[in-house]
Amino acid sequence: MIHVYGIVDGLSALPSVGGIDDAPLECRRVGDLELVISLSPRGASAEVSRDAVLRHAQVVDELMRRSRAVLPAQFGRAFEDDDEFVDAVRAQAAELTRGLDRVRGCVEFGLRAVAPAGRAGATAESGASYMRARLEEVRRQDRLVAELHEPLARHARDTTLTRDAPDAGIKAAYLVPESGVDAFRETVTRFEKTLPQLTLV
Repeated sequence: MIHVYGIVDGLSALPSVGGIDDAPLECRRVGDLELVISLSPRGASAEVSRDAVLRHAQVVDELMRRSRAVLPAQFGRAFEDDDEFVDAVRAQAAELTRGLDRVRGCVEFGLRAVAPAGRAGATAESGASYMRARLEEVRRQDRLVAELHEPLARHARDTTLTRDAPDAGIKAAYLVPESGVDAFRETVTRFEKTLPQLTLV
């Protein structure tokens, strides 16, 4: 089994940490792409475990410290043999190259923002009042996006935004050019002071 951790550019050295099941890491070139992989014996357990997920993340973190750019691979995708692996990479080579170019010179920040829960939803006495309370929660979340996410997104090359249940806040990721990291952090710090009602992680 071939486990893929990421596509790298300018990797200075492989991390000393082992991959999933402590398998040694190695570089494999497919066309113009350099990938970091590890090999597990055929028939090895494909069971997703906490240790495997954490090890995958650890390898990706180490690659980021040693590379000019890393396009992380999603955990859990393994290939049976070289032919399947090479065919899959070649089929997606153009998309993977664009992805690597997009993250080059950037840092990814994740942010979760939660506002205090509204009062009306839990104690609503009728369906209509419950719906009004839920609508107000949606509006509060819209204000949260406008106040917090939009200014942060201006520092980013790309963003993703996920809204949880209306009263559960937002989760966002920001791909920030290295030149904008200080400004991004300063903006978050300013929000922590000016919006103390929010829990920011």
